[in-house]
Amino acid sequence: MENIIADDIGIKKLGNKQAKGDFQNAYTNNQWYCFQAKQMVFFTAFSNESPNKDDLIKMAKRLIRLAPQLGSGFDGAIDNEPLSEKILTQITDVEQVDGFDEYPQKWDVSGNDVFASPNLPFFRIKAVVRNKGADEQGRASMIMIISTHALIEGADSSLLSRSRAATKNDIIVKPKGTPKIKIFGFNCLATILAPLQLLGAQFLVPKKVDANYRALSIEREKIKRVCEKLGVSQRALIFALALFALNDGGKGFSKKSISSIYADMNDSGQFQTNDDFFRFRMVDIKLKVTSDFLSFVKNVDEAIKLIESNNATKTQNLLNAMFGMHRRFKNALPFLYRGRVFRFNGGYDVSLSLLPPQRLFGGITKGMMEPIYAGTFHPGMNMCVFAPGRTQVTFNFSLQKRHLKNVDRIVSLLDEIDSE
Repeated sequence: MENIIADDIGIKKLGNKQAKGDFQNAYTNNQWYCFQAKQMVFFTAFSNESPNKDDLIKMAKRLIRLAPQLGSGFDGAIDNEPLSEKILTQITDVEQVDGFDEYPQKWDVSGNDVFASPNLPFFRIKAVVRNKGADEQGRASMIMIISTHALIEGADSSLLSRSRAATKNDIIVKPKGTPKIKIFGFNCLATILAPLQLLGAQFLVPKKVDANYRALSIEREKIKRVCEKLGVSQRALIFALALFALNDGGKGFSKKSISSIYADMNDSGQFQTNDDFFRFRMVDIKLKVTSDFLSFVKNVDEAIKLIESNNATKTQNLLNAMFGMHRRFKNALPFLYRGRVFRFNGGYDVSLSLLPPQRLFGGITKGMMEPIYAGTFHPGMNMCVFAPGRTQVTFNFSLQKRHLKNVDRIVSLLDEIDSE
């Protein structure tokens, strides 16, 4: 997949109509970065129904009612007006297929088609329908909803899977405010680091995007069993499984330590955040590489406990400062922000995220069945999103191609521990 580098797209209000301008003014710095980086999020699952074009259009209408931010922020959008049938037709797609052997991996999660059409909403709904009806597992189709990460996040996926509203005026709980002197310090550091990132991007980031999507599904009961056997949390186990397998004994990332960043969410539904839009905060974690998995998973478990026993806001505060600084630099010196800048990964080997539980209920997900595949694609960073359902947990990877071969090691590693 090759990243599309597009000029800034924006909107200004002309009466009640929106035209090219700068709609990103309303974005937080984190939203702005996600949009600039062409970072996508997606939700996909099999269904026992065979939807047609009209069914997907109805789904799109329901989705916008529950997450109205999806229906705005594009060239020609009209405030408080529903999307036209013409637009809804263009953002929905149905394809007939012989079978599902290649899915969900066959989905294109890069979002290239989304960013190639600035006159359309920045989300799509797609379906592949089995031309001979449901297979022996009851799967008649597979449906994918994909959007820019600037508008939707993992917490929204959890709400929308239940057909609940995913608006941004509730359940935001901010941690204790960072002292102004510390914010000033982060901004000073960002002033130094942002130009270094601009320089580093020109030499360290490949000219072309070299990433593909890979997914696997594991029984939730198996994960619980292994956690009880090892005495670690489920989050520590799945993080360790992904990192240990991808590192491939040091050939994947490093023989000494793995540098990772993960999304911290509160499972109670009250999400601590450092942002006025997103309901998560990113946390930096560095893990010593060990030759045996049992030692490694213990290290991960202890590292997470240690980080979260403190006020784990440092990483997100620095990211906020960095995104804000890049935003100011880009406004002042737009010619510096070409090509590879927003694909710079900051030196992290992989980004991890455990979503809140995904539950299928209501009109949006009617007919869908587990496993639920939900993840994110960043054109410059290795990503892994874990989506827990009632019976299955899916591992959703967007990885440099050289890492893809190591994904299957997760299953064999877990089976080996479970059988001991």
